[in-house]
Amino acid sequence: MVNKIDELLEKPCYVIDFLPKRVSKTDDGQFFDIEYYLLNSDRHNKIAEKFKNIIFKLMCYYHISILTNDWIDRPKPEVIDDAINKIMNCRSGTLNIIFPEENALLIFEWDCLNLSIYNPPENMIEIMEESASPEGLFLWQSED
Repeated sequence: MVNKIDELLEKPCYVIDFLPKRVSKTDDGQFFDIEYYLLNSDRHNKIAEKFKNIIFKLMCYYHISILTNDWIDRPKPEVIDDAINKIMNCRSGTLNIIFPEENALLIFEWDCLNLSIYNPPENMIEIMEESASPEGLFLWQSED
């Protein structure tokens, strides 16, 4: 499965983010101040809750496997909740979620204010967009 993750990291990436598009190097805003504040305040936990809600919605439609200490196939929602809470409490860590039938990968990382989804099929993109919007989040394709 680790080889599968490496393979998927080379595929097109979509981002579910609190911003509607990537901040460019030429933008004159205060992105790094905002990022630092959000990562180091209680607001970061609120953003993580929104990400959990999206993951739970995706679990309703797709088979998932996760990597925490070991691979867990079809984890219970409590396992996802606990894994993300542990990452948030430790202020460190990554949760990799594989969608085996879709050949897609979702990554939650403590120090990011977004979810990264590699190689999502069109139907998953649609569901992600519809799931992100009510959470006040945006879906956009990364240029990387």
